[in-house]
Amino acid sequence: MQFSVGDVVHLVAYPSHRMTVVEVDGSEITCRWFEGAVVKEGTFPGHVIAKELQPEAVEATA
Repeated sequence: MQFSVGDVVHLVAYPSHRMTVVEVDGSEITCRWFEGAVVKEGTFPGHVIAKELQPEAVEATA
């Protein structure tokens, strides 16, 4: 799957854990998210994250 800076994604194992892509380096995706008021950052292999469906994409599939 292709990821771009600004995409809203989540971990496949934790769909409620929403993050924003801040860097793409090959198959390594760096994301930021909030835990309370603290900003966290982590780098993940592309196969463990998935893009969030955008509202217009959800309506088009309904």
